[in-house]
Order: sequence, then structure tokens, then C-alpha cells
Amino acid sequence: MAGLSTSSSASRNKLLVWLLLGTLLLSTGLNLYLLSQGSDYPEDYAPMLETMAQVELLQTRQALAECQAGHTFSPDSLSHASAVNGP
Repeated sequence: MAGLSTSSSASRNKLLVWLLLGTLLLSTGLNLYLLSQGSDYPEDYAPMLETMAQVELLQTRQALAECQAGHTFSPDSLSHASAVNGP
């Protein structure tokens, strides 16, 4: 900034501050608007989400079991340490 004068640097900083404040104001306004709109989901949607999560968990467990069935794993260091040191 050696080539810029103090006044142009100050005016540029003011502009940047105003742009930042404007952006924050618009973002806050949009978030408040979206929150005030409420949910478009039916009231019985929560059990459906729970069922979907259970299905995804089951699918993940099945995929993990298939992956583990194809590989042999050596015991990890924690299980080895507990076997050596006892309970």
C-alpha cells in the first residue's frame, strides 16, 4: 500500500465495511424469512425419517459385514494390549 494515499485507502476500507455489513444484513434477513416460513413436511414425516435412518443403518451394517468378510484383520493394538495386561 505504499503507492496508495491515506484517503483512498480509508475510503476503500469504508466501502468494504459497508459491503460486509450489507451482506450480513441480507443473510440474516434471508435466514429469518426461511425460518418463519415453517416446514412443508407433513406432521407424520418424523417417523418416516426414523424408518429411513434405520434402513440406511441396516444397509451400512450389511456393507461393512461384506467388506469385513472379504478381509482378514490382525488384532488392533488396543485388543493386544488388553490381552497382555489382563482385564
